[in-house]
Amino acid sequence: MSKSGLLASVALAAALLLSAGAALAQDDVSASTAPEASVSAVDPRIAALEALVPPTLAGLRLDENLRLATGEELAAVMSPEEAAVLEEAFAANGASFADYVAAATWLPVADTDIVVIQAHRIAGVPAAETIGAWVEILSMHTTEPEVSEGSVAGREITLMSDAANAAAPLLHLFPADDVVWMMWADDQLLVEEAMDQVGADEGGVPTE
Repeated sequence: MSKSGLLASVALAAALLLSAGAALAQDDVSASTAPEASVSAVDPRIAALEALVPPTLAGLRLDENLRLATGEELAAVMSPEEAAVLEEAFAANGASFADYVAAATWLPVADTDIVVIQAHRIAGVPAAETIGAWVEILSMHTTEPEVSEGSVAGREITLMSDAANAAAPLLHLFPADDVVWMMWADDQLLVEEAMDQVGADEGGVPTE
């Protein structure tokens, strides 16, 4: 497994970022390999999430590689096991795939170091209630998953790594209202900047 193998193994990342099996499966992710966005921003669910994604990070454009998808689109590419985990989380919170949207973007920081950010929103459901579901889904595709709690810039986060792939970037999961943010990066300063931009978790959900 390559350094970016943890990313490529996740079906949700594949659905959002990959085209015909290319892109994150390689170490040199670039805009030239990016597919066209599959959903128009006229969808109010998509537009609401797009507005939450920082347009830049460390002075570099994030919006150029932004990809968005509805829950219905993602349901069509998930494995039955992944879908079952989400459906259980939905049922526990009175939600469905119609309430779910996701976004993903990345920074080609260097040839050997990329930054990937994903946002998973289940409208009206506090993100702290659903992080466990994402950990379970990610663990399905990780050889030796290791999960721990940590903190970055004073905020509590969930950390995931693969003991069988020490070179893979550490995955940070952190809630902000009803969005679970996922970020793969080795540079903690970039993680802190991203967390600052998406805001702190207020323990509730935004009102629109």
